[in-house]
Amino acid sequence: MKKRCVMRRLIASGVAVILAFSITGCSLTAKRLSNALDDGTIYITEDVENVRYQDDFYEYINEELLDEVELGASDAQWSWFGELDAVVAYDMKQMIRELSKSKEEYPKGSSEQKIRDMYECISNMENRNETGLGPLQPYLDMIRGAESIDEYVEALADLSGQFGFSSIVGGYYIDQDKADSSRNAVYLMYADTLIGKEYLENPQLQSYVDVYYEYMVDMLVEFGMSEEEAVKVQGQIDVLLRDICASTLSTEQYYAPSVTYNVFTKEELQELYTNINIDEMLSRLRIDVADTYVVIDVEQAKKINTLLVEENLQVLKDFSTFVMLNDVAEYSTEGYAKLYDNMTNMLYGLSESASDEDTWMYLTQDLLPWDFGKIYVDRYFNQESKQQVEAMIEEIIDAYKEIIAEQDWMSDTTKAKAIKKLETIRVKIGYPDEWPDSMEMMQVTPISEGGSLLSNLLVNMQVSIEDSLDDIGEEANRDEWGMTPQMINAYYNPNNNEIVFPAAILQSPFYDVEADYAQNLGGIGFVIAHEISHAFDSNGAEFDENGNYNIWWTEEDYQRYQEFAQEIVEYYECYKVIGEPVNGTLTLSENIADLGAMACITRILEGDTAALSDAFIQFAYIWASEETVEYQLYLLGYDTHAPNKVRVNAVLSACDAFYEVYDIAETDGMYVPPENRVGIWK
Repeated sequence: MKKRCVMRRLIASGVAVILAFSITGCSLTAKRLSNALDDGTIYITEDVENVRYQDDFYEYINEELLDEVELGASDAQWSWFGELDAVVAYDMKQMIRELSKSKEEYPKGSSEQKIRDMYECISNMENRNETGLGPLQPYLDMIRGAESIDEYVEALADLSGQFGFSSIVGGYYIDQDKADSSRNAVYLMYADTLIGKEYLENPQLQSYVDVYYEYMVDMLVEFGMSEEEAVKVQGQIDVLLRDICASTLSTEQYYAPSVTYNVFTKEELQELYTNINIDEMLSRLRIDVADTYVVIDVEQAKKINTLLVEENLQVLKDFSTFVMLNDVAEYSTEGYAKLYDNMTNMLYGLSESASDEDTWMYLTQDLLPWDFGKIYVDRYFNQESKQQVEAMIEEIIDAYKEIIAEQDWMSDTTKAKAIKKLETIRVKIGYPDEWPDSMEMMQVTPISEGGSLLSNLLVNMQVSIEDSLDDIGEEANRDEWGMTPQMINAYYNPNNNEIVFPAAILQSPFYDVEADYAQNLGGIGFVIAHEISHAFDSNGAEFDENGNYNIWWTEEDYQRYQEFAQEIVEYYECYKVIGEPVNGTLTLSENIADLGAMACITRILEGDTAALSDAFIQFAYIWASEETVEYQLYLLGYDTHAPNKVRVNAVLSACDAFYEVYDIAETDGMYVPPENRVGIWK
């Protein structure tokens, strides 16, 4: 819904979405999956009395847990990911409190100095109000004062080239080239669609769009427009935005390299953007040294080119003004911050805001992620856990090799390449061997020396820019991490053919050094197998063992794979949550990974019903969650993962071993006929 710094690298396939709200627990309006209707639709009822594992395994396992927790007024979601994130955040908050009260003189550039001074800049609202838009004002003035499309684009390019802000054109990031992962490429970003295409184009979500547009009017009034002028501008932006979204890729399409990997030379870019001077824009962005550029959304780019005409100049300037205000609202004055906070609360169904202290501490951690990461590793990471998880990864990869070797629908040629891809997967656990240069580059100027939250935010963004610009024309650094050690998450990166498990996820309930092996296999083992399975999901399957976008399957095998994938799409679309069907296409890659992970886990524990039961129970337990209705709607439109209850029940219902362990009859809610049990790996 909002992107602040377009230079941040994109993570390919994470295991969960983490919401940045304080976590206090949640109360569950108990629900269960009922029997399938005649048309195959699986629906949700409110009746949970006498819930049976045969009807709803997820609810049966988690009912007692979810009855004990309560969603706070400022919480959109509770999950184990969020719960552990809150534990980590609490430890970091205690450290911030200690540093903020300390009278010690810390060396300039030390993590302690940066954290203490950043927190002061964030928590000193008087200073924030005095600063206003301060260092950003000259760039806003350039945008608002532009007298032609050329001047407007130059202003946007200067802003993006200095800090990474992007609105309608000029956004970019540097990352590995999808076709040649050994080198870096420049990816030209798509326009900021604010609340997003999925909201704007869904008639049932227009009340949420109205909330967002009320926020837009309030922000423009705060900026200095009259109420009448702000309402008029909002209406014009709405027309512009809907026009852009009509030519914009859907969320699921953005994950497909076949759709988003479009290489252009400078000459071809000029043909695409006939209404602007491409050479001038690339020069101001400081990316003109590249030979080629990847345009992520070509149709949207064509549409934007048609909009970059003089008669649209004023609405374009107003649009870019609001985008910038929206991007910095959290870091600006009390007025802007409160408007932004109130808007997100309404969109996610929250009745209260997080406390000021919690918000300030979250922002401190957000702006200094690697400093906090290094401290987290030094204080909390257990090296023994790393060694045990490494051994588990080897066993899961071996199980995957066995599964692939047994597939009668795959040719020997494709099998050999798939196994080679498994054998060359890079594994990263805990934290990077070398901390990123950006950590040292990021310096914090205290208020006493003229610093402010906004000025330090801009330094943060400049560091990201400079760090990325150094990568143009250079060999790709395969040792970089896309997540900090304190994140409760994991991911697979197809460009590196690597799996990454930050330090913080190696704790209960995902991993417990005291738990038995089957429990850990159902927890962190499933997460590991899930990430490995991403190497063969609907997107990862298109990258070879070196991380290059390259369809390595035989034509016949790949056709069969796509048929299996379509079956998975249709299977998941039979599930409904709060009356809305799961988007089987949007969630396809994650569903393939979930199903593949369960195939690995059950292969390792094959024949041991007690161990399988322990693994199934732990698997269901780690996905316990509850969300507000509003946040569920958001996730259904944007999250590539199926809702957690569906992740559990749909996977187990498609797993033959589940039926071997439990007495599931044809009349039970969890039952799916053998011929309808989907998965790539049969």
